[in-house]
Amino acid sequence: MAKDPYGLSKIKAERLVYEWCEKHKITCTILRLPLVVGPNPPGNLGAMIKAIKKGYYLNLSGGIAKKSMVFIEDIARYILKESQIGGVYNLTDGYHPSFLEISNLISKQLNKSKSLNIPIWIAMILAFIGDLFGSKAPINSNKLNKIVSKLTFDDRKAREAFGWMPSPVLKVFEANYTNSKGNLNK
Repeated sequence: MAKDPYGLSKIKAERLVYEWCEKHKITCTILRLPLVVGPNPPGNLGAMIKAIKKGYYLNLSGGIAKKSMVFIEDIARYILKESQIGGVYNLTDGYHPSFLEISNLISKQLNKSKSLNIPIWIAMILAFIGDLFGSKAPINSNKLNKIVSKLTFDDRKAREAFGWMPSPVLKVFEANYTNSKGNLNK
């Protein structure tokens, strides 16, 4: 369950949408998405690809934190079916790779060396220094906590409700290639 302001605001937004739909007798389907993988991935995955490509990506604390992922094409393939059923569903591919697994695969596809590792104690010192500079710092305590924390979800409810059978993200990623611009291609 979410504890930070970002997560709490998402839960509040879900409640507002659900209540509005109930009031207006509309089927409400809420999809909770983890790290979304596809061409030109946004956010953290896009930043990771770019950093690996440029040779400055570093795993923190051995890259052991696990994250749920889902392939964007799977979301698109199921979204109409999901919207007719109603409910709240986590969507993942059912496997939760570590940052180390993800960065190693991307490095391999970009023909780059595997990323180096920063021990957690050094990362904590850098995060403390970053705290002095605020949220614009490349690393601070908040960012470090997100990077080293596990963030995985259970998608059993979606599998049972509408036959959610997503593609295994890492296998799709491995079967494709990442071009020189850092974009995942088919």
